[in-house]
Amino acid sequence: MEKSKIWTNETFKGVELLSASYTKFEFTKHWHEELAIGVIEEGAEGLYYRGKNLVIPKHHIVAINPSEVHTGFAGSPSGWRYRMFYFNLEELNNQFANRDIPIDPIIDSPIIYDEYLFKILLQLHMSLEESSFKLTKESLFTLSIETLFKQYGGAKKETIHTICTKSSYLARDFIQDNFEYNPSLSELETISNCSKFQLIKSFKAIFGITPHQYLLLTKVKHAKSLLSKGLSCVETSLACGFYDQSHFTRNFKKAYGISPSNYLNRIS
Repeated sequence: MEKSKIWTNETFKGVELLSASYTKFEFTKHWHEELAIGVIEEGAEGLYYRGKNLVIPKHHIVAINPSEVHTGFAGSPSGWRYRMFYFNLEELNNQFANRDIPIDPIIDSPIIYDEYLFKILLQLHMSLEESSFKLTKESLFTLSIETLFKQYGGAKKETIHTICTKSSYLARDFIQDNFEYNPSLSELETISNCSKFQLIKSFKAIFGITPHQYLLLTKVKHAKSLLSKGLSCVETSLACGFYDQSHFTRNFKKAYGISPSNYLNRIS
């Protein structure tokens, strides 16, 4: 089945997103002004790139540098399902200026196998399609860009990241005190006086989870407490600052293995 969806998300300027599934469709020769980074979810994508036919299998990352002529076609009988980012490099440079991240348009290889990078790119793409907190989107975006360019970019740069203990505790306390209105990563950076990437790494080293995971855990724990006091699912969702009922239900079930409505019925 041939299907595709393309969109932008207001959280980040200069990023276009594509989610598609193709079986027989083939792209003609073309190029992008942007850096194209994608994750292959199912099947395999065939790619004619730099004079060679390549196959990018499931759970691999495809990287196409700006202005490079290429095609795209099914690399397996079942075709391929994938998600693509098209990054405007000027906007990326603006967002990561003075962050010690060497934004460079050249990615070393068109095929990358990196389980960690694949996972966070996939989570980022999905967060820009579904209802997600700004802290979640910003954290995944920062981690993805940092890992991509420092590990696979043409301008690799080694950076030593120290553990920001005090900053991590400041960020944790701020999340606890303000979880209802969904603090952003930029706010945490300001109050903790620690760069976004350093804060994420330090926070996880100290508490075992990232700031956006801590925010979700704080919300669902508070939600469980409110439900046990007799508040309805709608009242609880609003009180905890979830975007909508589906967002609340999805995250509550991930934490407790049961939907909030079923939990409410069991304790009633």
